[in-house]
Amino acid sequence: MSYIHIHDGNHDKDLHVLDILNEMRRVGLQSTFFCALMENCQRYEGIRDLMELWFDETNPKEREKIIVDLQECLEDIVELPSKPVERPYLRFDDLNEIKRDVLEFKKQLREEVDRHGGISELARRTGIPQSSLSRFFTSGSMPRRTTLYKIAKALNLPESAVGFKWTR
Repeated sequence: MSYIHIHDGNHDKDLHVLDILNEMRRVGLQSTFFCALMENCQRYEGIRDLMELWFDETNPKEREKIIVDLQECLEDIVELPSKPVERPYLRFDDLNEIKRDVLEFKKQLREEVDRHGGISELARRTGIPQSSLSRFFTSGSMPRRTTLYKIAKALNLPESAVGFKWTR
C-alpha cells in the first residue's frame, strides 16, 4: 500500500491518497480530475475527507454523488477570488424570505429546463447526474454559481438569465 504522509494541523494523519487515486483510475475517472484532487487534497481537508468517503463507499450511486461534490469543490477552488469579496449580509430574520426567493428562482429555472427537454436532457448536456439535478431543483439550498453557469451554457442562455442575488 502506498501512503502520503500529511501533517494536518494538530495531528499527523496518514492518507492513502495513492490507493484512492489508483481506485479512481481503475473505475475510469478522468486523469485530469484525479490529478486536480491530488494537487488540492493536502490544502483542503474537505477534499481529502470526500476522497476517503468515496474510497470507503460501496454503493455506486453514492459514489457518483460524492464525485459530484468533489467536482464542485474543485470548481470552487478555481473560482476563489484573489482577495476577499464582499458578500451580502444575511440576517437571521431574512432566512424565510431568502428561501422563498430561492424556491421561486428554481421554479422559474425548472420551467426553462422543461422547455429545453427536461432534467434528463439537462443532465446529458451538463454532465451533472440527473439525481443531483433533481435534488438541486427541489431543495431550498442556495444555488452554486458554477451549477447555474453549467445550466445556462447547456440551455444556450446568457449568464444574466441565471443571475441570482443569493448565489454562492
